[in-house]
Amino acid sequence: MKKKFQFALVVMILIGLVALPILNHKGYAMTQGWIDPPTQTPAPTQVPWNWVPDNGNVVNPSGSVPNNVVQQEIDRPMLSISEYHTGNGSKSVDPFGSFDLNFTIRNGGKADALNVLLAFSSQEFDPLDGGVTSIKDITVKDAEEGRAHKFRVNDMSTWKYSGIITAAVSYMDPAGNTYSETFTFSIIINQTGGTGSTAATATPAAVKRPQMVVNSYTTDIDPLQPGSHFKLGLKVSNAGTADARAVSLVYGGGATADTTDPLGTPQAGGLGGAGGDVSNFAPVGNSNVILLGDVPVGGTLNPEQEFIVNVTTNPGAYPLKLSFVYTDAKGVRMVDDQVITLLVFSLPQLEFSFYQPMEGMVIAGQMGSLPIQITNLSRKSVVLGNVVATSPDGEMSNNSILIGTLDPGGYFTFDPMFMPFSEGEATINFEIRYTDDFNQLRTYNSSLSVTVNPPMEMPTPYPLLDENGNPVLDENGNPIMVDPMNPFPDGNSQEPSSQPGFFARIWNAIKSFFGFGSGSNNNGITPTESGTDSGIYIQGGGGSGKMP
Repeated sequence: MKKKFQFALVVMILIGLVALPILNHKGYAMTQGWIDPPTQTPAPTQVPWNWVPDNGNVVNPSGSVPNNVVQQEIDRPMLSISEYHTGNGSKSVDPFGSFDLNFTIRNGGKADALNVLLAFSSQEFDPLDGGVTSIKDITVKDAEEGRAHKFRVNDMSTWKYSGIITAAVSYMDPAGNTYSETFTFSIIINQTGGTGSTAATATPAAVKRPQMVVNSYTTDIDPLQPGSHFKLGLKVSNAGTADARAVSLVYGGGATADTTDPLGTPQAGGLGGAGGDVSNFAPVGNSNVILLGDVPVGGTLNPEQEFIVNVTTNPGAYPLKLSFVYTDAKGVRMVDDQVITLLVFSLPQLEFSFYQPMEGMVIAGQMGSLPIQITNLSRKSVVLGNVVATSPDGEMSNNSILIGTLDPGGYFTFDPMFMPFSEGEATINFEIRYTDDFNQLRTYNSSLSVTVNPPMEMPTPYPLLDENGNPVLDENGNPIMVDPMNPFPDGNSQEPSSQPGFFARIWNAIKSFFGFGSGSNNNGITPTESGTDSGIYIQGGGGSGKMP
């Protein structure tokens, strides 16, 4: 078996060696990638580059460009702006009034532009003919088409020096393909008010226009409270660079200049001020519109107006709008708005009085109490601090006390001590400290008048006289004086007398014992009762006895 396998292997090697030259000769080499077709099949002819087949009578318009996309791009319409101006060949306008934007559209393509539509937009200029304009067709033959569109400078852009108008253009070709373009128009805004020519220098001049300004304002009463009548005075000046003509002042703002159309051209009409806010401060005596007249450059006016604070107004800070409506030298109507602030307070309303009659109660030189009562007359509660009573006409004591909260109609009493210096009218001053609606420390001051009676006359002692009109002398030889405030110290006699001495009383007792006490003696004294010396005696030169 092994021998058979070896024999087959040798045979296969021999066959391979014999077949290898034959295969190389026939073209079956391993390096050749293609096998030639049989000789009976004709080889195709190679197509040259850019070869165009003959389609009979159909003629290619381009001759040498077979690509359809390239063909459409070459034959499409192509629109552009060849020229534009705003009048007199310039590209500038005045800040007020209207102007025409004149432009020419050119078709530089090889096909007609059909249904041309332009949509305008700008932040500085407002279109007055609508924001869209249409041009039916711009043919290749006509090449150009001129148009004009009316604009005006926006009210918020009159101070600017230039602006841009953008036009979005859409159109189509005869085959129905649509195209779009965007055109930009740059316009100069003249700030010198010229005829449309540009400024000679790079730095434009300032705008000449009036400007009404409130420099200061005052009220004739301070502070303002709900229900207060007050006069508002203004100091108004023209701080602009041109005269202001026919100036009208509208209190509360809301002025509407009805005498101009959207283009700024003066029209017949009047001034409306009914939209002003006068809910808190209402004009009194005339309306909220007053005429100030012409105000030259740098001129000053001082208008005044009566107002009343609404009783329903709560305490706080309230802005009051002021509108100045006028025309400039060109007759253009202008409105300058100003705002001032008025403060409304709700201060305590207190009444000071006496809760007891004071007739004859206050005497000069004597200390007495004053029955003081403080009543809250306002419509809301108040919180009060210490009340201090003082007077330039006397001395005060116990004259300070804390009040606290007083309800509407509530009262508080206190009794300071007062000693006036002299008779007549005396003034009692009161000061109460409290915090107002704006959290500021304030004082409430009031006063009362009281009538001071003259001081009581103190009677002076006088000498005791006998029946002959001579002064009665005591044992020391001094006149006996009678006190007018207490003429009867013992209560048993109508007039006082001197008390007898020690020995005189013993002698009187002896005479009374023997019953001869009625004898007369220039210096004798007769007792009223035996054994007593508490009676009041009359002593005279001719005798003595008890006074009836």
